[in-house]
Amino acid sequence: MNAVASFLPKWLLRIAIFAVPVFLLLPFVGIVGASFSKSGALAFPPSDWTLGWYRGIAPGWYDALRYSVWLGAATTALATAVGVPLALSIVRGRFAGRGLVNALCVAPLGVPTIVIAVAGFKFFMLAAQFQDIGLNGNTAAIVLMQAVFTFPLVVRAVIASFAHYDNALDEAAQSLGATPWQVFWRITAPLIAPGVIAGMLFAFVLSFDDVVVAWFMGDPGRPTMPVKLFNAMEVEFDNAITALSTLIVAFWAVLALVLNRFFHLERMFSRR
Repeated sequence: MNAVASFLPKWLLRIAIFAVPVFLLLPFVGIVGASFSKSGALAFPPSDWTLGWYRGIAPGWYDALRYSVWLGAATTALATAVGVPLALSIVRGRFAGRGLVNALCVAPLGVPTIVIAVAGFKFFMLAAQFQDIGLNGNTAAIVLMQAVFTFPLVVRAVIASFAHYDNALDEAAQSLGATPWQVFWRITAPLIAPGVIAGMLFAFVLSFDDVVVAWFMGDPGRPTMPVKLFNAMEVEFDNAITALSTLIVAFWAVLALVLNRFFHLERMFSRR
């Protein structure tokens, strides 16, 4: 970063520092403005302010939101339960095929989500025929297939947290009589915790934002928030959608501020 800063003119860096946040935030300006506008026009600031679109949000949207959050939590828990042990075995294990396991843990990131969804749909159809296990249209199916493309993020984040790990700390603890279990929970776990939390955040965001797997594997009568948004915009654009989108953006912004306050996100991600 210092090399880039020394190469580029200062005025160009100032423009980039200003332009990048504007570029990232600009798409939200019209949505936020429309959510407070009586006419529903995608403009900011609104010419005629109202909270009517927020009051017009149907209860079904909140049900979909709660369902998406629950799915995200369940998927994150499963991805973490699978990803952390795999990352530890890749970093510290000495076994034949370790490189292959590492490559397989990255492979789902290169597979389009639609392929994962179709493969999961076909697999559960075959399972229902031969083993009488009907998971299509079930919450468990969504969680399982979302975990397929989210656990690699947990694996990579935990592996990255070992980049500056000092093994001498483990050796010192063992020389003082600590058991392997004590070494892990008192030394290893606290040091890799930022990587674990970062991986969990990535997994939750991907699960919450998923449309394809949730649409293929889910119950049409119980859609997730992204699926419900997608279906609603196909039929007719309702400005209650902009109000709901504004609430979601505000939620993520507050969550990021809280996490940054207590967990220091800039340090968490700089470890990567």
